[in-house]
Amino acid sequence: MGIFDFWSSKRRESVDPATASHSSSALNRDYTRRSTLSREAKTNDEKKKLTSVAETREIKKILRVQNQPSRIELTFYCPIRDAKIFCHSVLVDKLGDLTKFIILSLFEGHTVEEISALTQMGKTTVNEELEYLIHGGLIGEDRKTLTELGNQYGMLLKKFINLSDGIAVSFNAFANQFEPADEQYVSDPDEKYVLESHFMPILARNEDFRNSLDIAKEQIEEDTPFCWEINRSLYTTVRIERECVKYKPISVRDFTKGYTSESQRESCVRIAIPCDWVTYQPRYKWIDAYRDAIPQILSIDEKYDDLLSDKAKLIKKAAKEEDEAETLTECINTITGSISHYRDSIRDLPENQPEYILERQPIQLVLDDEVSNGIYLHEIKREHLYQVCYFPYSRLEV
Repeated sequence: MGIFDFWSSKRRESVDPATASHSSSALNRDYTRRSTLSREAKTNDEKKKLTSVAETREIKKILRVQNQPSRIELTFYCPIRDAKIFCHSVLVDKLGDLTKFIILSLFEGHTVEEISALTQMGKTTVNEELEYLIHGGLIGEDRKTLTELGNQYGMLLKKFINLSDGIAVSFNAFANQFEPADEQYVSDPDEKYVLESHFMPILARNEDFRNSLDIAKEQIEEDTPFCWEINRSLYTTVRIERECVKYKPISVRDFTKGYTSESQRESCVRIAIPCDWVTYQPRYKWIDAYRDAIPQILSIDEKYDDLLSDKAKLIKKAAKEEDEAETLTECINTITGSISHYRDSIRDLPENQPEYILERQPIQLVLDDEVSNGIYLHEIKREHLYQVCYFPYSRLEV
């Protein structure tokens, strides 16, 4: 059998499933083992210990806050006014008063005679209106019953009569918007934390003031006759009480949700968050016991360098590395414990101080003990600054 016959026969041989499965399992185990080794190698590489104070980039990677700041929660109080939203529709407005009266009367089961008796317009005027509604397909030829279209108008008019007393809501004078009434209101807030009212009564005379139209549309259910047309033609008027007799408590619990941009001012709580701009010098811990002697070592080295022991030379070399090492300057938010390498929006308090200034908490940065290898941070300068943040009403918690 020639070599080509041999390879042909090999290709025709059947593969034993058990052997194939065993081989596949071995490959999977080998792949898993290599993946595990790769991950371990990567982990070991990530935990590579520091060897010098000059490794500034590596030092920045292992910075952490020594003690997380205490959790703070601030509660504020929004002034609340009782209010009502009144619903109107251009579609309904186009119907005359007599038209609406006749349709509603027939819808509620009254007769034409009763309608005539209840009006002061006389039978002729009522009959003319009836003819108009018959011609428009709202009343049947019997002049007594509404058509299907007329019944839809009757249901629609009934809906607006039910809404005629207005939708009882609350008006949040800080957020400058309407909202459902809440049972969590209080009447005796801490005056220090009562938020400013942004309400301007003259603007409330406008149709669809603030979010009143959104609340009105919630009253128009899908089964409301002419729902689509009504929603398009819907408009509102409002009545807001003059006095604020209750207050809605809201809280800031997450101090990372503020905006530093001054453009985000509408309905915002303005809070000054203390931040420390701190400069550190990396140091070797092992020479701390000899720091008082370093000036003497340097003095001896300057005149009699041959008198220095090997250990003294090592201390001198380490001290020089510390002096030449790049310092680290970090911004620490003393409320959230976050660390930043930048000083963006961090500054002294402006002349027009924020309404609320948080109390500074003591914060210190340290290095991860597992990889610092005896290198630590020595603080050489600390500036007490602030970051003024704007917390929108939408990000505050009830």
